[in-house]
Amino acid sequence: MPKVFVYGSLKRGQSNAFMMEGAQFVAPARSVQCWRLVALPHYPALVREEGPCRITGEVWEVPETMMAELDRFEEVPVLYTRQEIEVELEGQEGRTADRLLMAHAYFMPTVLAAAGRELREGRWPA
Repeated sequence: MPKVFVYGSLKRGQSNAFMMEGAQFVAPARSVQCWRLVALPHYPALVREEGPCRITGEVWEVPETMMAELDRFEEVPVLYTRQEIEVELEGQEGRTADRLLMAHAYFMPTVLAAAGRELREGRWPA
């Protein structure tokens, strides 16, 4: 099953968590690479540019059939694009290499995220 890294309103306890019904929560996680995360009025956006820190989120195993639903919800390719990134599972025992995996993440184009406020700690809600 594909894995998805969620960092905003799709996380447990957030406004759009219902979209993850049918998926299996894996673990809290952080991006391996430092990206930019910005807060827009109602949700955050991950921007595919080097940022100040790793991004905090969650990894979910998602049925293949659910990926198209998530893409529609995230308005791919207009509002977001989906790309795989490397993430590190948190709270897991063992070697670092055993905690690393690839997961899909949704990125907003820089021009669309320009109005957002930088979340310099890589966490939403801030």
